[in-house]
Amino acid sequence: MFFFLTILSNIFQILPRFFSLRIGRSIGLMMYYFYPKRKDIAIKNIEIAFPSKTLTLKHTILKSCYKHYGMVLVDFLRLPKIKKKKDKKIVNIPIESINLLKKYNGGIILSAHIGNWEYIGPSLGINNIKCAGVAQVQHNSKSNNFFNTLRSSKNVKIIPINAGSKIMINYIKQGYFLGLISDQNAGKKGSEAIFFNKTISTPKGAAAFHLKTHSPILLGFCILHKDLNYELSFQKLNLKGLPKNSDEAIIEINQRFTSLLENMVCKYPEQYFWFHKKWNHDNYKKINNN
Repeated sequence: MFFFLTILSNIFQILPRFFSLRIGRSIGLMMYYFYPKRKDIAIKNIEIAFPSKTLTLKHTILKSCYKHYGMVLVDFLRLPKIKKKKDKKIVNIPIESINLLKKYNGGIILSAHIGNWEYIGPSLGINNIKCAGVAQVQHNSKSNNFFNTLRSSKNVKIIPINAGSKIMINYIKQGYFLGLISDQNAGKKGSEAIFFNKTISTPKGAAAFHLKTHSPILLGFCILHKDLNYELSFQKLNLKGLPKNSDEAIIEINQRFTSLLENMVCKYPEQYFWFHKKWNHDNYKKINNN
């Protein structure tokens, strides 16, 4: 897998981006038609989020989602070229967002599996903003090193998810923005929030780090537009009027984040990664694929 990914990455860096993205869309379509794993889960998730939409429209959203992530995969593999050239054209960060980031000496960036979250860290690095992203550890060590090499740069560090809270907090104290993707089902370790009128379990990390460090939480979403360029914008999460009890404060912070994420998913449903079992597992009892 490592050698295959390396070859693909080199090929997509040589090819023009427009042509590479066309290949990415084709890969996505092939996955949609010929690779059914988690497809039923995705349709069920879309059904939960948009119960009033017809089955045809739900499948249209899902097909567009496959094409979108085919392009995201290609762009991810092209990252070495983007970083080398310090290309700021593909990802536009509005000046208001740049000013917001530079206002603080470190903090917490909270995002989700929507758009192209993999471009958040590298784009900040190109703009000389320090970021430390928390990432899952791949089972294959060579593949894990490959992914983390693509993600990291002079201003961007990668922290394994099992590194521990002290290390993550230390990066915040060093002036880094700690990057967290916080929309997967956290099970019993998470806090409850309402997402599309159903209860989910949301990771507590960002909220807990805020309470410990008093650092700002900035929401960042990197959205692909019709011109095939991204817009990466940030907004400060409203943290006024939180409960004094820390557990209640974490629940409230996560609900505010979840509500804003829901708004983004409604705007860009084809760019949300629908393949996780987001809601209570009882919703997926009739689904056989893992």
